[in-house]
Amino acid sequence: MTKKKNDMDFGRAFEELEQIARWFEKGEADLDQGLVKFERATELAKLLKGRLQQAENKIKEIKMKDETD
Repeated sequence: MTKKKNDMDFGRAFEELEQIARWFEKGEADLDQGLVKFERATELAKLLKGRLQQAENKIKEIKMKDETD
């Protein structure tokens, strides 16, 4: 089964986002590279936020099911 672009492993996406943050922290940012990396970081942040929301919803679902049993 092939994973969609937005179905990246959470750990890998988080690590990539951390690498981008470290790149910016070095202070050697090239404007063009920085814009590309910023765009990618925004995509990763959105992906991670969505995955966290899914996990939170699943946890709520499990708790509700447990409370009704």
